[in-house]
Amino acid sequence: MELTWIKLLVFMACLSFPLMVECRDRHYKFDVVLKNISRLCGTKPIVTVNKQFPGPTLYAREGDRVLVKVVNHVKYNLSIH
Repeated sequence: MELTWIKLLVFMACLSFPLMVECRDRHYKFDVVLKNISRLCGTKPIVTVNKQFPGPTLYAREGDRVLVKVVNHVKYNLSIH
C-alpha cells in the first residue's frame, strides 16, 4: 500500500515538471536606416539597425518564442542574419 502512494507521488511530480518551466515571448523591433559615418577624413553611409553597427544582440533561452519586426527604411532590399 505504501509503495503505491510513493509511485503515485513520483508520477504526479513527473507530470507537474513541465509546468515549472517558464517560456517567454521575446519581442524585438528593428529599424533599418542609413547613417553617415566619418572615418579617416571621409564620410560614407552605412546600413545600421536601431542606429547601431553591428546591430543589437538577441537574447533568448531554449523554449522561448522570438518575434522580430523589421522595418526597412532604406531604398534597397536586405537580409537579417
